[in-house]
Amino acid sequence: MIAMLIASVVLCLSVVLGGSALGASAAETTVSTSTTTEQSILAWVRSDADKVGVANVSITVEGDGGTETAVTGEDGKAVIPVSEPGTYTVTIDEDALPVETGYPRPSSNPAEVEVFAGNTEVPAIFFLSPDNAKGAVAAPSDTATSTPTPGADGEAGTTTTTAPVTADTFWLRFWPQLVTGLIFGLLIALAAIGASLIYGTTGLNNFAHGELVTFGALMAYLFSGIIGLPAVIAIPAAMVLGGLFGWAQDAGIWRPLRKRGLGLIPMMIVTIGLSLALRYVFVLLFGPDRLTLPNSTKPFLVIGSVSLKFTDVAGAIIAIVVILGVALVLTKTKIGKAMRAVSDNRALASASGINVERVIRVVWVGSGALAALAGVYVGYYQSLRWDTGASILLLIFAAITLGGLGSAYGALVGAVVIGLIMNLSTLWIPENLKFVAPLVLMIIILLVRPQGILGRKERVG
Repeated sequence: MIAMLIASVVLCLSVVLGGSALGASAAETTVSTSTTTEQSILAWVRSDADKVGVANVSITVEGDGGTETAVTGEDGKAVIPVSEPGTYTVTIDEDALPVETGYPRPSSNPAEVEVFAGNTEVPAIFFLSPDNAKGAVAAPSDTATSTPTPGADGEAGTTTTTAPVTADTFWLRFWPQLVTGLIFGLLIALAAIGASLIYGTTGLNNFAHGELVTFGALMAYLFSGIIGLPAVIAIPAAMVLGGLFGWAQDAGIWRPLRKRGLGLIPMMIVTIGLSLALRYVFVLLFGPDRLTLPNSTKPFLVIGSVSLKFTDVAGAIIAIVVILGVALVLTKTKIGKAMRAVSDNRALASASGINVERVIRVVWVGSGALAALAGVYVGYYQSLRWDTGASILLLIFAAITLGGLGSAYGALVGAVVIGLIMNLSTLWIPENLKFVAPLVLMIIILLVRPQGILGRKERVG
């Protein structure tokens, strides 16, 4: 049955991709993909104030594979292929930088990058600010820390310097991180609410939920990036397909396994296998490189030190509206009340006349649509690829656990807390350790309140 489902997914996506080839050749898109090469370095020049990319910056890469030059695009990025693995020095030409953008953080230019065989888009990130002096070097008294940032494949990275937080700069950095954390928390909440509803109604920990997120992101890329449809059509289409994908999973795998009386632990293991299988399907159809949804990097809303793109604002508003809609469905509609009843006591709900299987089917469809929407906005928030959902699956589970297992409202609260703590923690700790802070907080809260923030105590024995 699992093989049949995977085969059907491959067939459907192959047909859609094949049919879109003609449309892709006729439509002009602004999608950028990774350079196909054995190794490459991603140089990213950004403004320290609003994190917007800086265009037309000259980049020089020197190392074991020779010397290469490039110029950043409108998004502030430049992908530089390197012929050999090894250590490379990435330098930006400070003489050609516009005065208004300023200069890199002290001791961050040049940056050393370690590139391993087959490692692509190893990041070298530079933050520019008018407050920095040209060619500045951090003073010995500064508490700046130099830490390696993981590369695209988690094997290599660049050594970046984190400027010390002072009283003058703290609030300038605090507010952008706060807003970014709220937005990211809302995006995580979209996926976490669906996964929480699945757990509440079936008791299943779905380790393939990340692939529902990835599926939505890739479908948005297919419709918007390849076919060239506008976002107002591509995003709802991705949600519809995400809901259908959730329905197909339940109809093809989970309902037959429930009817056979398979236990939750074996079913959980099936979700792990399904997750791995779907990732390889995504790689087969879309390739291993990073993909980018058509998106403007220009600031849309600027308030003080906070600068947001249009997709940031639109994503947050739509996420809030959708979450409020889910809350209304759960509290005001017949199917929503049935979901809560099944989540509270499945046997009692069935005895009272509720069609439990129908409720579970609706939950899977809704969860698939929510996960797809989350994937779309994660794709706008950052670049996407075949393992986008898997990369945030731990955060989704952390949000569900922190908020309270099986509680949709708890998943929302947990996701917002995770997003806030993850981003605000970078004010004190290196950015590549930001995933640690919310997980440590989750452990501390669970030690004090094992049922989670909004969870209910359960009687044992």
